[in-house]
Amino acid sequence: MRMMEIFVAAKKYQRALLATYEEERRPIAAGMLGLSTKLLDSARNKGGMRRGRDTQQLDLSYAGSSLAFGRAGLTTGVLGGVLAGDRAPDAPVHGAAGQPTRLFSLFQGPHWTLLGHEIDRTSTIASRPGLRIHLVGEKGDIVDDGGHLRRAYGLMPGDWVLVRPDGYVGAIVTSDDASSLVSYLENVGLKPLLRTEGP
Repeated sequence: MRMMEIFVAAKKYQRALLATYEEERRPIAAGMLGLSTKLLDSARNKGGMRRGRDTQQLDLSYAGSSLAFGRAGLTTGVLGGVLAGDRAPDAPVHGAAGQPTRLFSLFQGPHWTLLGHEIDRTSTIASRPGLRIHLVGEKGDIVDDGGHLRRAYGLMPGDWVLVRPDGYVGAIVTSDDASSLVSYLENVGLKPLLRTEGP
């Protein structure tokens, strides 16, 4: 019976997440249609079309989306770095054993990724299916010895960054806001497994 409950809950949250697709993508699609029209007019009138950075769509942001969550100081760019709703940047990092890797390698796959920057292990978020948690720092499983991750994301010790499966930042919060982050995770269908009593 428990598996059926998990399946039904997953379907419910998938529908809720899919409902945000139109909210996020409609303005992007409208912008791309406008850009396409502009490029076509330029090609007709001037005999060529110049494709710039805007055609690559690397600067897209869903900062106004209901899936973008973060504390005011962390979503206004005061600390620099990305905002909740922006594309998650890549950065070189190392595993705890010193093996080089990149953030994009951690993000690959259909899961959400939670990065805790210099988080005390006692204040970590509970693991749950569909979420990979990485603690960044000297005592974590990821080491940012070059400070690339910290600068790219504008992080302070104790900050959390949640990256969605599509590679966009879903949330940026401080450890003080961890309870709000847990609520966010549950609202997008990432609930911790319930422990059942043993035989």
